[in-house]
This record gives sequence, structure tokens and C-alpha cells, in this order.
Amino acid sequence: MNDHGSVTHADQTTTVVDSPDAARGISWQQVYECASPAVFRDRHHDRPEARGWIALDRAFAERIGSTPVFAPELHPEIGAVSLADATVFLLAATRTDPPGRIGHVAARGASRFSGHAKVRMSGAPLHAGEEVVQRVVDRLMEVHRVLAPEAAPPEFEIAIPREGVGDSHALAAGIACVLALFGCRCRASTAATGGYDVDSGSFKPVPAETLAAKLAAAERWGLRRIMIVEGQAFDSIPEVLPASAAGACPTWRGIELQALPADPAALPIRVVEEIAAAPRVEVLRQALGLYDRHVARNLATTLEAVHDATAPFLPVRFDAEVERRCGGIDAGGGDHEVLDPPGEDGRVDSILALMAADIRSRKNLHAGRSEEASVWFEIANRYRGLDDLPDGVLGDHLLYEQAAHRAVIAIDQGVLTDDGDETGPHAVLGRRLADLDDRWCTTNQSMQRIFLANTRARQRLYLGRLELDVVSCEAALGDCLAHESRWTSLLETYAGRRLRLGNTNLRRQENFWIEHLVTFASLQDPRAFDRLSWRPDQGRLEGLFSARTPWMERESGGIADLGSYDLLAWVQWRWLRGDAGSDMLRAAGDRLFELASAARDEEPPHPLPAIAGWMLRLDGDAILDRASIHQILIAAIDAHSGSSDTSPDRGAGSIQRVLAHRSARLLEVDGIPGTAGEAWSKRVSTVVRPDSLGRYLHRVIEDPRLLLARCPY
Repeated sequence: MNDHGSVTHADQTTTVVDSPDAARGISWQQVYECASPAVFRDRHHDRPEARGWIALDRAFAERIGSTPVFAPELHPEIGAVSLADATVFLLAATRTDPPGRIGHVAARGASRFSGHAKVRMSGAPLHAGEEVVQRVVDRLMEVHRVLAPEAAPPEFEIAIPREGVGDSHALAAGIACVLALFGCRCRASTAATGGYDVDSGSFKPVPAETLAAKLAAAERWGLRRIMIVEGQAFDSIPEVLPASAAGACPTWRGIELQALPADPAALPIRVVEEIAAAPRVEVLRQALGLYDRHVARNLATTLEAVHDATAPFLPVRFDAEVERRCGGIDAGGGDHEVLDPPGEDGRVDSILALMAADIRSRKNLHAGRSEEASVWFEIANRYRGLDDLPDGVLGDHLLYEQAAHRAVIAIDQGVLTDDGDETGPHAVLGRRLADLDDRWCTTNQSMQRIFLANTRARQRLYLGRLELDVVSCEAALGDCLAHESRWTSLLETYAGRRLRLGNTNLRRQENFWIEHLVTFASLQDPRAFDRLSWRPDQGRLEGLFSARTPWMERESGGIADLGSYDLLAWVQWRWLRGDAGSDMLRAAGDRLFELASAARDEEPPHPLPAIAGWMLRLDGDAILDRASIHQILIAAIDAHSGSSDTSPDRGAGSIQRVLAHRSARLLEVDGIPGTAGEAWSKRVSTVVRPDSLGRYLHRVIEDPRLLLARCPY
């Protein structure tokens, strides 16, 4: 097909029809006014010279996977109409007889860079259709540019049979956009219907009353897979059969009704896995990388959802291995059996398996499951070096950020020094950091350098707390501030605004800086810090205060909207400055209780128990609901009070068990009596895995009056 969409003649005996506009005046509007491809036969019989209907029939037979209306022997010289690889069929509700029509959204890579998506209406006009596509594309480009910063938005074609309104083409446009960005072809027989909510920036289901006509049109055209938005209702639509088994989806007369996530950030991995036809391995890697950045790291994404999303990229045997090693069955340490070396599984791409295991490792770590995180990292490490690193941002992540993750796992397992081992996690981290310090970095590598410096700062900070060593804490602060001059450009502008990394921004960095200030304050008198009423000498901290003005002093905003980590930094800062007013304190207490109520697990997730402890320190006048604060601490203790003889003690492999001892100490110093006269500290189990975490725990709790100063996080 040439640039003008005209008919191209491959040779003197073969006619290739590239566009219905070039096929004797047949337009997309005429095509989609047909109730089904069977109408093509009638149109051709009425006007035998209109051979474009034959080309169209062969195009739809190919893209839908149906039997063509015209036999191959009829004008075999006529080829199929050329449709873009990223073509997704639309479903429209009409009141015609029969009801419903189809159309399509097609996307192609832009011929030149543009900041906006170009949308062409090749059928009837769709009012505000361009605006809907533009909003969807803007959001998807924010997602995609994390790993492809120079990517340009595709160009779109929308073809519908009649003048229309609405936004039900949004989901199809999103799918076509992802396919075009990845250079993938849409699987046969795929249609989509779903709107877009501008306020929330997410896809939304279509009204159930319009769905029946759309399903009828899909059936007539032979479409077998319809993409809908999660939460789609099927009210008053007979014959919709619910999903019958795990992994299945509802069906209507044999047509699959497959739900896609409302969050556009989760769309790329689903499109590549379920809609793209034979995607290249490079595409799968990029889609999994986007899922990692935008979905897996989101605090609202559950551990189970992450395991489901990464399952296609890992041999199932690893789930059994992790279960065996982390269920208390194999708690003695030592060598572990490796089932089937990775190199013998030819169906698994080593980079995809490495990425999937690494994603699981980090999600388990953030869920407080240090032991599972360690095993999944070990599994990921088996795949290192089996293939070349991907170029660009993804390769930077695998080379640098994974080193930081390994070091954090070590910290959570009580390994704060490497004992002189050059292959130890902290030694490797140091070499990666030195490599970045010695080179002329890309912008992304400069951001990675901050991540690595922060990780080494955390290791040094917790070692300083454990040893009550101010020198180690000063070294940690030096790492934290090493690249302060680049914080705004790298964390706020590049990571926050350009890449839209919700968990990487200037505010998060300042929260970490405040943790250093709190440590210096506690080390003024570590034993006095054991009293909730104790306050540090602010004069000795003035130099640290004046170093910078944190976000809670610069920004105006309600406490009611703070996330848990921001709330922790807020209460710590107010304690350091000694200026929490009663109204602000009540608002912070209300926010803590809201976050605790919203937590899904019986064990309050980190950092809620830590926030509870700082709220007790701030509430010198007892204006808060202290009983509710105590309940958060008690829940953290109950989750680690021991386990039955018949069930594995999964909490034994978690840093949360160490932190539960802090919760117990806070209740004791606040004068809250334990049940049945038993001290709170006696209720928390001291059984931990591995041995390094056991040694760390006993060092932290060996002197109860130093526990609060020594405890990490």
C-alpha cells in the first residue's frame, strides 16, 4: 500500500485491493452498515463490478478467523483489504433490525514525532471521539515512556457505520494503542467495548442496556472474544454464563467475555499476554517491566494478584519449592535442592523468568515476607547471565536496582555486614554504586545511583542504631544526601512527572531523610528515648533542620489524604519540631484509624504500628483515642505471638516479627497491662528464620531500654 492508500498491482495477473475507498467507491461506512459479512454477497450480486466486496470478505475472514462468503475460486486474483496489525473491532448498539453494528479502531506507528495522537474518522463521524482517544493515549504514553522515553503516540483510524456519540470506543483505542507501541498484531476475532472516566483516569464498563445489541452484532460477524472492563454488568441479558473455573471467563452463546483491568497501567501486560498474536520476547519483557513499575509496586496491588500476573513466565515447580522452603518444613538452613536447572527448560526465556521472580521477590519483601523474598531472589539469580542484558532502562534496572533489592533483603534478614565476603550483597551494592560514580551516566542511571546510595544509607543507618554508633549514622546521612542537588530534577521531574513513578518522588526521599534525623535525635540519649514523654535537644539538631525544608512545611494539604508512609514522616517531623497542634494531631489520629480499618490483613501492615508509636509520643495531653492506638499495636503482637504445632510459622521468616517486639515495648512503656498478667514482650515469639535474623533480633531486644532506639524501620 502506498502513502495515498491507492490500489497496488503486485503483477499483471494479481489485483491487491488495499482500501475499501479504492475498491470501486466502497467506504468503511458502507461496510459496517452491513449486518454481517453475508450481506457482502448480496452487494456483489447486485453490482458484480463491485469486486471490492470480495476483497473485504477475504480480509474479514482472515481477521475474524471465519469462513469466507466468497469461494476462493471466485476471482482468485483479488487479495484481502489491508488492515493495520493493531486493528480492534468496535461494537455499537443500534435500534436497527437486526440490532447492533460493528466498526474498528486501528492504530499505526506515527510517521513523525508528535505530542498528540492523530485521529482520522474514515467512516461516519463520532462526536468527541478524538478527545476520548487523546485522553486514553495520553495516559498510556505516561505508562509506556517509563521504559521507552522517546516513544511517540500512534496515529488512529476510527471507522463506524453511523454518526455516533459516546466513549465506548475507549477500550478498543487503548488496546490498539498498546499493540501499535509494541509492534504487535491483534489476535483474530477480537472486539472491545468500554468507556473512559476522565476524572479517575480509568476505563469503565458500558451500560448493560446497550450490551445485548452489541453481543448480537458480534455473533452475526463471527467474533468470538469480546474485551470488556472489569465490573461489567449483564443485567437483563439472557444466556450469559458465569465463569465456570479459575482462569475462565463468562460466555454468551460461545463468545468469551474477557474482563480487562480499569487501570490503564495494567493494560500492556494483559494485551501482550492475551490479545497480541505471537508477541516477540522483547515485547513480553517490556510489558512485564511496565507491569512491575506501574502495577506490582503499587501498594494497592495484592501479593496474590502479582503472583497471578507473573505465573505465565515462571515454571510452576518454583511455587512448590518456595512453599517447601518457607513453610517451616526446611527451616534448618543449609543446602537446598534445585529442581531442574533453568538451562534445561527451553520454553522459559531467562530474562522473563528473572524479571518475574524478581517482581515476586520485591512484592513479598514489601509484604513483610523476608524469607519468601529471599528464596524468590535466589530463583531469579539462577537465570542471571544466561542471556545478554536488555538495552536501555530495563537493563539498568536488572543491573543496578536488583543489587539494591538484594541488599534490602539482606537487611531484612539481619545481615548488616558481609563478613568480608566480596560476593556479599553489600559488597556487590558498593561496586555497582562505584561503577555509577565513576561514569558519565544517563538520566536513568543517575536515578539508579540515588536508589543504590539510599540502600547503602539504610544498611549503615540500621547498623549505627544497633551499635549506637553516631559515626555510622553520619555515613548513612552522607549517602542519603550524596546527590541532593539532583533530587528535584531526578525524583520530582524525571521520575515523578515524566515517568510517573508513583513510588519514587521527592517526597519519598525527604521522608527517608527525616528517618535519619529521628535516629540522631534518639542517639542523644538512647535510654531516655525509651520514655514516650522524652524530647530531644533541638539545639543539637538545628544544623540538620536547616539543611532543607521538607514537603510538610512547603506544601499545603490535608492530613486526611496522606498515605501511610507520608503520615509516618509527618508525625516524626512534628515530634522533632515539637509543634503538633491539637487539631492537627486529631486529624492525624483519624487518618491512622482510617488506614488501619482499610487494611485487608489481620496483621496491620508496616508502617501503621510505627505510626501508632509516634502518635503515643506526640499525644502528651492524652487527647487521642489511645485505646484504638493500642489496638493497632496489640494486633501487630497477636500476629507474632506464636503458632500452633500443626501449621507452619510463616511469620518466623519476617522482619515484622522484630518490629512486633517494638510494639510490645511501646505498650509496656505506656503502662498498658498485658493479659493474664503476662508482659507484652513475653507474648511475641522469638523464633525466627534464618539464623542471621535470629542473631539480629536477640541483639535488638537484649536490653529492653535500648530496644526502641535499636529497632529498624
